[in-house]
Amino acid sequence: MGETREANEMVNGATDQRTSSKETSPIPSPTADRKAKTGLQAQTAATLPAKTQEIPSAQMEGFLHRKHEWESHNKKASNRSWHNVYCVINNQEMGFYKDAKAASSGIPYHSEIPVSLKEAICEIAVEYKKKKHVFKLRLTDGNEYLFQAKDDEDMNTWIQAITSAISSDKIDVSASTQSTPATSRAQTLPASVTITSESSPGKREKDKEKDKEKRFSLFGKKK
Repeated sequence: MGETREANEMVNGATDQRTSSKETSPIPSPTADRKAKTGLQAQTAATLPAKTQEIPSAQMEGFLHRKHEWESHNKKASNRSWHNVYCVINNQEMGFYKDAKAASSGIPYHSEIPVSLKEAICEIAVEYKKKKHVFKLRLTDGNEYLFQAKDDEDMNTWIQAITSAISSDKIDVSASTQSTPATSRAQTLPASVTITSESSPGKREKDKEKDKEKRFSLFGKKK
């Protein structure tokens, strides 16, 4: 009988221990799950390769025949032969490349840096008679280029695109100067002072009289 009792106690003890272990096991909270997921996402992002910097979309691009006429205000270009180059207008710059693949990779034609179109002049090269559909681009530093398009429509499209890039700086400057006087005027004007009816002296005097009447009426009732 004693052995049977001890065996029952051992079985009951093991059962209680299993039950208590089940009861004490913590239930994972949603916050803990979110933290764990966030940690996994951070680890995944850290292991992923960084994205390459995207080249901003060009305003216009395509092939043109180019001739370098002047390299400064008083000096003719050393190499004035015609070259077929891939031209890209982006913001207020014009870059030259071998082809579209080189342009997307950012590899310039003969290591030439993009030229600035700020305050440049672009117009049809009327005085140039050797080729048709030719327009010229004169930069502020004295450089001057001739470009030949495939037809008059293509030439006019390029001139319009370059002119738009040149005038975009003037539009930004005029917009900023127009907004400046209005801003300064708003800062110099004194702030308007508004007096509410609740804070007026007449209102306060009436309130005091009403309070006195209430006090006298309460005092009379007590007597």
